[in-house]
Amino acid sequence: MYRLLIVDDEAFIANGIKSSVDWQKLGIVNVSIANNLRQAKEEFNNQPFDMMICDIEMPQGNGLELFEWVREQYPQTECIFLTCHANFQYAKKALQLGSFEYLLKPVPSEDLKLVMTKLIQKIRKERESVSMVTERFWQDVLNQAVPSNMDKMMEVIDKQKLPYSRFMGFLPVVISIQHWEKSLTARDTQIMEYALRNALEEIVTQRASSAQIVRINPDYLLIVFTQELPPAEGYNNFCMEIKNRCRAYIEVCNQYLYCHLSCYIGKSIQAHEVRDMVETLMAFKKNQVNIVDRVILIDERLKKESQIPLPPMHVWSELIKQGNKKKLSDVSQEYLDSLKQIECLGAKDLQQFYQNFLQMILHTLQQQGLRADEIFSDHLSPDRIRSATRSVKDLQDWVKDVLEKALAHIQGLDSNETVVEKIKRYIALHIDQELSRQYIADYIGLSPDYIVKLFKKETGLSISDYILKERINLAKELLCKTDTTISNVALSIGFSNFSYFSTLFKKEVSMTPQNYRKGFLSH
Repeated sequence: MYRLLIVDDEAFIANGIKSSVDWQKLGIVNVSIANNLRQAKEEFNNQPFDMMICDIEMPQGNGLELFEWVREQYPQTECIFLTCHANFQYAKKALQLGSFEYLLKPVPSEDLKLVMTKLIQKIRKERESVSMVTERFWQDVLNQAVPSNMDKMMEVIDKQKLPYSRFMGFLPVVISIQHWEKSLTARDTQIMEYALRNALEEIVTQRASSAQIVRINPDYLLIVFTQELPPAEGYNNFCMEIKNRCRAYIEVCNQYLYCHLSCYIGKSIQAHEVRDMVETLMAFKKNQVNIVDRVILIDERLKKESQIPLPPMHVWSELIKQGNKKKLSDVSQEYLDSLKQIECLGAKDLQQFYQNFLQMILHTLQQQGLRADEIFSDHLSPDRIRSATRSVKDLQDWVKDVLEKALAHIQGLDSNETVVEKIKRYIALHIDQELSRQYIADYIGLSPDYIVKLFKKETGLSISDYILKERINLAKELLCKTDTTISNVALSIGFSNFSYFSTLFKKEVSMTPQNYRKGFLSH
């Protein structure tokens, strides 16, 4: 999008030029008119222009004098001069000042359109080249390749011929890309990132040379607006204008790009302060996980919430063991949905829930004889953990995946195991607890008499003999491979009475636990 100023002391000529071309088709969305040098300067002070069509011969200061002033104040502005007379001195001066074209009045509309098309192509190419260099400069600033020191920065700015001065003000705006409504391939992501950036140029920066878009990473974009440090009132008006543009940008992204994001507007600062301001905005975003499709000024204060209560994880654990998928899905999603209603929900709240949930899952699967690290290798990678606590929606997706996988493995375990295998697994998981055939039967869902007969038939051992054998084997392992006390060994295999444990151990192994350990250590 480009802005054009038409300057001519004859109003009917200026208006005729304005109405002679379809400026919208050329990408020029703002066409203003001034009738003399003073009005033209006022228009420039209200907003910068990308190009100017200017009459040379005007009272109260001619067009050449105006362009000299524009060249000093707004060096990016291009100019096309109009005159009624083919004056060689005028043409020479216009070329010396760097005007793009020198045309004689009246200019046919087709000729003017052709010249303007060429001028826009020139501006676009030059800006694309400058934009690449400028974006790289700000990326180097953020990555500390360029020190955040005014003198050092000005050395780089002068060397790279960037359009910045020592006394310019910079307004950083951080755009956080929260999530896409549709899953994207790598190719889709590239296309959508281009679409996001293009919409940002059209709606927020409006392709102004005073704004630079910078890609920080796939989740963040940065806009650096530049302006001479304005008075407080002018700055506030400018911020509100940017805020309104950001709101319009978010609506477009929601409606047409299926993307949800948030915008964070900083303060007007000097060049060497930009990196710190960007880090402050990004840190604010990371801690406020429920701010989606919002525009936030850094000075805004959000209300603080009290500590978020955690859900009853023991209930969730029982639902997992029971395989009650529907109830588990309902209670987990209901709890996480409730978190979305808390405006000031912090990243620490999500991390606390994540840690408690993960601990519950690991413990529950361990009780079922399953190894969580094998089941959830993808879900527990550092990148997945980071993304899981980025927002409530990300956490919901992660929790849903984890629960579905946990339930699938538990159900698969139940369906593939024989009754005897289930009995053995239950004994292994509860070897340190009181074990009776009634407890085992309740777990299996069959009568005690049936499981006793079945187990004896298939293994040749009674359940009680098998339990004792497993406990003694575990005791041997602990005596050989650990230095824990013998009384703790007894407790860990389900014996609270040390003397009874020693008696049974000696009966089975033909030596006391103490002698067994000494004999092992002596070899």
